[in-house]
Order: sequence, then structure tokens, then C-alpha cells
Amino acid sequence: MQIILLAKSSSQPEPYSVTFNWNNNKLSVFCNCPAGEIGQLCKHKTALLANESDILYDSKQKNQLDKISVWVQSSSLPKLLLQLKEAELEKDRIIEKAKKDFSALKHKIARLLNEGA
Repeated sequence: MQIILLAKSSSQPEPYSVTFNWNNNKLSVFCNCPAGEIGQLCKHKTALLANESDILYDSKQKNQLDKISVWVQSSSLPKLLLQLKEAELEKDRIIEKAKKDFSALKHKIARLLNEGA
């Protein structure tokens, strides 16, 4: 079975097509965005796999997204998607800490240079 959803684009007015194929209890997903075209996990696939309806270009496709959610839950993806979300949160925490450390070092060096190092 195949379902094609239209996902909003942040860089162009036209939506991207995200194709979901459910065959022999296996799910495959393809997106025609630049990242998806080269087989990467794009934000469109990720959002739709997480059942995030706000990325839908056409809100009338919500029922189809709900069908896909059932496929996702029946696949090997739920645990991996949870791990991805946790890794993203950890990445964001690390980046925020690095930004704060960098800023603190810049201020310390500036202060030392103003006072004489």
C-alpha cells in the first residue's frame, strides 16, 4: 500500500512529496526534497514519522497521516525514533553549553586585555 503526503517547505512555496510504502510489514519512505533525493533522513520524513501534522501542506491529509502512524508503530522504527529525539535533545544541550562556555571565555579574555594580561 502507498500513501503520498505533501509536506511544507521552508525554502520554497511548493510542497515536497513524501511517499510511504507499506509492503510485507515493512515501511519505506521517500521524499523529493534535496536531502531526501540523496537518501538522507530529512526533516519532512522525520516530522511525518513522528505524526506531526503541522508539517502537512494540506490539513485534509491528517487521516492519511494517522494511517501512516499505525504503520510506523507496527515497524521497527518507534524505538529508533525515540533514540533520535533523545540524541537531538542532548545535541542541543551540548551546543548550548558550548556557546555559553565560548561566550564566557571571550568575556574573560576581553576583561584581561582591558586590565592588562
